[in-house]
Amino acid sequence: MNSLTRIVPCLFLLVLIGASVASAQKMKPEELIAKHLDSIGTAEARAATKSQIAVGDAVVTFISTKNVPAKGRIVMASSGPKNFYGLSLNATDYPGEKFSFDGSKTKVAKLMNGQRSYFGIFVDGNEFVLRDSLLGGTLASSWALRDIASKSIKLSVSGPKKMDGKEYYVLTYTPKKGSDVEITLFFEKDTYRHARTEYKRTSSAGIGIRPEQSSGFDETRLKITEIFDDYRPEGSLTLPHSYKLVYTESGQRGTREVEWAYIMNEFAFNQEMDEKTFDVTGN
Repeated sequence: MNSLTRIVPCLFLLVLIGASVASAQKMKPEELIAKHLDSIGTAEARAATKSQIAVGDAVVTFISTKNVPAKGRIVMASSGPKNFYGLSLNATDYPGEKFSFDGSKTKVAKLMNGQRSYFGIFVDGNEFVLRDSLLGGTLASSWALRDIASKSIKLSVSGPKKMDGKEYYVLTYTPKKGSDVEITLFFEKDTYRHARTEYKRTSSAGIGIRPEQSSGFDETRLKITEIFDDYRPEGSLTLPHSYKLVYTESGQRGTREVEWAYIMNEFAFNQEMDEKTFDVTGN
């Protein structure tokens, strides 16, 4: 084989690699989102889904405190821009969660002791999680990416990037009015299915009375991860049946880690829902 014969295939391979890289770099948020939405169902099927209910079994594991896991049920309901997230557990010290957005206001219910959980405090302090319908991903018909035109958000795409042996396109999501929370969404390279959402926030270290005390305070790092898997057909849509949420916070008061694991096993579409469904104070 002469040198020219060897060089030509190599040049051809480099051209293909370069074209692939350029294609990924040129992908716009709108293109990624369009492909992602098609992974849920056809445009006709999505438009025909006016409301959605997803119900499943729940297990909450308190990783850092090593409490006995709590079990129960999760209900997620959505209609138009409205959404409801309800978790009921068999634990007296943590009976569950109730979040809602009624199209105008977000609400986070308090627990039996009159306080909110750490996760509830996060949701209450970051209204966009419910208002934009980020929480729960495609399990809600109000899912944030199904109507980006109505939201004043900033989006940027990077990738594909490797994580856990798989490749993902990464979408950075900045809500209206901005936020000190970094929001990153991951989509499988081959299927464009929504696989993961990460929320990250770092709070400055505390200030001591004396200068030498300040160095003893640690930054507080918060990370909440939603993981979606086991996509299967439900009606005319393809939706995740495995939904996991992990809350991790570390700082001056130590580390707190909790995992919510849901197996979604019941779905319903286009059912009429009482307006009270989206007002947790009325439940």
